[in-house]
Amino acid sequence: MLRPEKARPSLDAAVDSYLAAMQIPAASDRFGRLMNVVTFMRERLSNVFQFLLPRFIPTFAPGIASLNLLNDFTSGDRALTLEVTRALPQNVTTEMDLVLWKTATEIRADAQSTDVFRSTDASTLAQRYLSGDLPPVAQTAIGRFMEKYGMRGTGEIDFGQPRWREEPTAIMHTLQSYLNIDEASSPDVLFRKGEQASSKAIEKIAALARKETGGWLKEKMARGAARRVRLLMGVRESPKFFAIRTMGIGRKALLEVGEEFAEAGAIERADDLVFLKIDELEALAKNETRDWKALIAERRATYERELRRRQVPRILVSDGRAFYEGLGSETDTANIITGSPVSPGVAEGNVHIIFDPSGAQLTPGEILVCPGTDPAWTPLFMAAGGLITEVGGMMTHGSVVAREYGIPAVVGVHEATTRLKTGQRIRIDGTAGKIVVLE
Repeated sequence: MLRPEKARPSLDAAVDSYLAAMQIPAASDRFGRLMNVVTFMRERLSNVFQFLLPRFIPTFAPGIASLNLLNDFTSGDRALTLEVTRALPQNVTTEMDLVLWKTATEIRADAQSTDVFRSTDASTLAQRYLSGDLPPVAQTAIGRFMEKYGMRGTGEIDFGQPRWREEPTAIMHTLQSYLNIDEASSPDVLFRKGEQASSKAIEKIAALARKETGGWLKEKMARGAARRVRLLMGVRESPKFFAIRTMGIGRKALLEVGEEFAEAGAIERADDLVFLKIDELEALAKNETRDWKALIAERRATYERELRRRQVPRILVSDGRAFYEGLGSETDTANIITGSPVSPGVAEGNVHIIFDPSGAQLTPGEILVCPGTDPAWTPLFMAAGGLITEVGGMMTHGSVVAREYGIPAVVGVHEATTRLKTGQRIRIDGTAGKIVVLE
């Protein structure tokens, strides 16, 4: 790629143009409105990646190739290579977390907002936000954040999952946690440190390349590769964000028409519609007579039963078998647990086991232990001293974001959420993939 600096702006412009053209037509009654939502879901949601991939792959692939080239120059020193990916610019998830941090600083700068956030539980704060009843500074700042990122949420790739703009308790928990972070450890400071660490890593790699035969050319190649990594690798989180923004449009319209069907007595509540398949939504839009309430109640009960699962299978095969074992499950000792090292560094801290980020708040420095992560978890990374997950690999979401923030991380740890206990003191080594239980 000869002009990598133009690739990302071109992709972003195409995505913004595509989203701006998305409109769900109006209709005279609820049946027509539901049919229009179904059409949107069939024509737009199903074609998201068909639109994006031809534009995304030419942008992302040169970054991956450049990262592999840097690894050659370091003789396979993956930790040094990965340092180049610290604090990547234009990563939509990192940008989201920094905007949320800015929201917290606005709240902290306003005495009335700070008092309310320090004296009120997160669920009450969420209800006050939805009612427009927070102090003006907090209400406005959070509103700006929600306008841009409110379509995100836990398990967001599931169309049926609530979004932050519908259930903002998780955001209130995170904002309360951010109020306890001192300026020296603030996310923007950590981001700048990450940029500095990346620059130092690039200089080290350039020096290694310079020592090889034809060093002047190889140094130029190394610096060019590092530049492409910095310019292009931040796009990694963009496809999912694009999909979630598209889903956000469809879900908002579906819930709005769901309110009408609930008022008419066809269903119990607006979000009942997410338990119906596309063909069933179309049948409802055609006013077909079925026991919709019973069907939805059965599926909701199954869903709520599945929510009680506490361990995510690492592998599911087509015959229904599930495999849960992770790395080191047979060789670990009483106080040493192993996993896959994905973000270098060593940290000590107290374990905090979390299964759902929507009801969680980390004390700065705690080690976050969870089954797995998606973008809804990353605001917690700002306070975390380290990350341990039961599933994941080098390029999964939590691993990538942990590296960008400079948080030691070990993933693929067998039964981490049951073998470790909240409050335990541990040392996590994200370079060696070792977790030492200290107490």
